[in-house]
Amino acid sequence: MAFVRFKKVYNNTYAYNVWKEKDENGKWKQKSKYLGVVTDMGKGTYEKKRESAEKQEMQILEYGDSYLINEVSAQLPFVSMLKTVFGAMFETIMALIYHRIIVGGAMCHAEPWFDGNYVSRLFPNAKMTSQNISRVLSYLGQESVVRAFFAAYIPLVSKEESGVVIDSTGLPNEIDMPITDWGHHNGGIAFETRLILAVDKESERPLYFRYVAGNIGDVSTLANTIEEMKKSGISTSSALLDAGYYSETNLKMLFAAEITFLIRMPSNRTAYKRVIAENTDIESPKYAVQYDKRGLFIKENEIDLYGKKVFAYLVLDPERRGREISKMVSSIKEKNIELDKVDFSNQCQQVLLSSEQLKTTDVVPLYYTRQIAEKMFGIAKDDLDILPLRTHSEPNFKGFMLLIFMSLIIACELKAKLGKDISIDKAIAILKTLKCKIFDDTIIPNEVNKKQRILLEDINVMVPKICGI
Repeated sequence: MAFVRFKKVYNNTYAYNVWKEKDENGKWKQKSKYLGVVTDMGKGTYEKKRESAEKQEMQILEYGDSYLINEVSAQLPFVSMLKTVFGAMFETIMALIYHRIIVGGAMCHAEPWFDGNYVSRLFPNAKMTSQNISRVLSYLGQESVVRAFFAAYIPLVSKEESGVVIDSTGLPNEIDMPITDWGHHNGGIAFETRLILAVDKESERPLYFRYVAGNIGDVSTLANTIEEMKKSGISTSSALLDAGYYSETNLKMLFAAEITFLIRMPSNRTAYKRVIAENTDIESPKYAVQYDKRGLFIKENEIDLYGKKVFAYLVLDPERRGREISKMVSSIKEKNIELDKVDFSNQCQQVLLSSEQLKTTDVVPLYYTRQIAEKMFGIAKDDLDILPLRTHSEPNFKGFMLLIFMSLIIACELKAKLGKDISIDKAIAILKTLKCKIFDDTIIPNEVNKKQRILLEDINVMVPKICGI
């Protein structure tokens, strides 16, 4: 039995015809069809905005947010590449990318947003029905499509030999598929998929992504990640890695592939304990190093590891060490543990292992370059609203991951334009209230307010007084 459902978004009410029908497996599924904007609730009359545009003298659309993204992305070689790779689907994919950056959330609501936003004028041929979005995601999830994307993308961003940062994050979900399982990471347990991301160390732009089941540890994924990158055209010359990737097998693989590396050594390793024990003089003034506004102690040790000469840099943060020991003492007193049985020796000390000799002043800044991968995950989770995952099939999940990766590339360009002092979310919020009026052959943006003017001036973006359609 069919019925009409109404959804109010901002100042408009949208109508959908809703019914149930059996799928190919005989299961009942809810279907819906967009009817249009409600023009008379009593008479039950509706108009689709794009169909009624010629009849109306004027429309008012949200403008500032999509205008900003378009100003940043329109001239990127990456966008031209997407047009070449995806052809007729290009405009729908671009509209979905804008939706992820501006709105995020469930894409089943993308059509009414699209109809009320300037993005509908940027990509007028985009098809934003829920059914078509599902088809697009399923298409993007095909292995041949992913390979075609990277075959075109890698030449734009990869040099002959790239220094990469490799890191992973968990994507909790309840999707019934082989790449979702219980994972143990950072002391927690979650039913998840692990997203692995490779970022170019110099340009700080995403290079490559893949995903594995949540029950596969980071240590088991490094070799395949580097091999897949190689097959895609990324020749890795150096790698920055967290302790989760540390193992004899991985280090021997990096040595054999002649990939230089800097990695944190886990504290449970014999070599780590030996470095700590042999460097009790770490707090000597001769090992003092200034990093940012902090004072550190860093001491170089040349050691043999798995038949290779490597450099182990012992790093001590005395300020943090003092705070942590103070917390430990308070906790020990509360639990009535004898202090002489507690070992404070390795508190706030870490060992950074390098295949090359480095200046002690360069070790920590180089290692913390790893944080660019964490920034990428932050953009994906906070600005692109990747979580919670809302897809319900493995093909759509795979397509959604590629859509997120493409959105991340444009979001990184936007963040670089905005600088460190303003987030993407805040910029979008400021510009969201900037509207435009649509006439038959003209778009007239509204006047910008003070906050909008300051933001746009800071990033050298000008809003035109009038533009054509």
